[in-house]
Amino acid sequence: MKSGVFFTALTIGLLSIGQLQAQLLYNDGAQIVVTPGATVYVEGPAENAGGLFSNAGYTTINGYFRNGGTATGGGTSTGVYYVTGDWENNNVFTADQSEVSLIGAAQNITGTQPTTFYNLTLNTPGSVKTQTLDATVLNIDSINGCESATTDYKLYILNTDTGAIVRSNGFVSSTGAGRLFRSTKSTNTYLFPTGWNNSGTIVYRPVEFSPSVPDSQAFSVRFAYENPTSDGYDTATKQSIITTVNGQYYHLLKQYNNTAPAALSIYYDPAADGNWNSMARWQVVPQWQNLDSAGTVSPYASNGTPPMRMTKSDWTDNGNEPHALINWQEVTFVFPNVFAPSGNDQVNNNTFHIINENDLVTVQELRVFDRWGEIVYDGNRDGDMRVIPTGGTAPTYCWDGKYHGKPQPMGNYRYTASVKVNESGVVKLVSGNVALLW
Repeated sequence: MKSGVFFTALTIGLLSIGQLQAQLLYNDGAQIVVTPGATVYVEGPAENAGGLFSNAGYTTINGYFRNGGTATGGGTSTGVYYVTGDWENNNVFTADQSEVSLIGAAQNITGTQPTTFYNLTLNTPGSVKTQTLDATVLNIDSINGCESATTDYKLYILNTDTGAIVRSNGFVSSTGAGRLFRSTKSTNTYLFPTGWNNSGTIVYRPVEFSPSVPDSQAFSVRFAYENPTSDGYDTATKQSIITTVNGQYYHLLKQYNNTAPAALSIYYDPAADGNWNSMARWQVVPQWQNLDSAGTVSPYASNGTPPMRMTKSDWTDNGNEPHALINWQEVTFVFPNVFAPSGNDQVNNNTFHIINENDLVTVQELRVFDRWGEIVYDGNRDGDMRVIPTGGTAPTYCWDGKYHGKPQPMGNYRYTASVKVNESGVVKLVSGNVALLW
């Protein structure tokens, strides 16, 4: 039986193992226990090949840490691992309430077994910490000024507090199936600090979700700094009301465990990205379709880069992840303000109806009221649907100026209408005045 080794305060020199050129601390079955408050410095990498490495103190490893046995955070204590090389977990790591602080210039979170951290801290501003497998953070993920590169893997933040991610100018990047996941349990705003390093230029384009209910749920985000067309989401395939789809980047967004709506904000930099007035989702049609938020543009309040955000207040997930900023032209339609049933224009102006030349909308309800508020025409009651050249190719409600077959007095009448935008399905309620002439 291998004996335990207990440290209170110790500096461990380089130990040569076999024919290895590098020197390391190698545990081949012993119990290494760093007690609370103890400080241990390993001048070289550390490999826990088959024993126990329990760190309830402060252990600095000047090289990689490779766990092939059992490593812990020291039980109920808050041990800290400071590692300058790769963090490699190949067996069992129990985080307890520990912190793993990666302080090297370029490091990997790797191994054959995903690591569940309690607190994960990324140090050395401008450095990249790269995942080669999934990773989970139970409490605080401090990315500070680093790039947290999930690559094709998942980074899960399970702490539902909005402050579970700490950053200065760091960001999370992902490729392929890689995603940043955050658990939520409040109606507060949760930041997803996503971005990309574009040949030395940081493109920071975060997303925020503000759930409408305080239930347990989760959201995932990936920022794709590439033309959506190259990934199969053709920016030229879009609703006719959309004039331009952002061809610089897009986001992949998803909701889990709930179907309640949330406020969604996508941040952008007008100086670099141009100006946008809404956002769209790639639907199963397939095409880019406007979310019909029309967007609300407001100042970016945190650090000024990027300075603008587009907000969709009642976003709901429908299973289609790609979202992009767009410019669109709102569908316009008009009702005339005067008509003359007995006038010379017996085609277009002898009834009161919508002017809708391209069939962009459908009138679902049309009512006309006299000056006493009495209904003199109700399309759903009275019918009289006709095809009007200026009203599109489909029949639409038309009022001929009569009530129960009797011509109504000349003068002003008030109307209300329910109009559906055909492409988006959005229903708009409109009202106005019309003059009846004979």
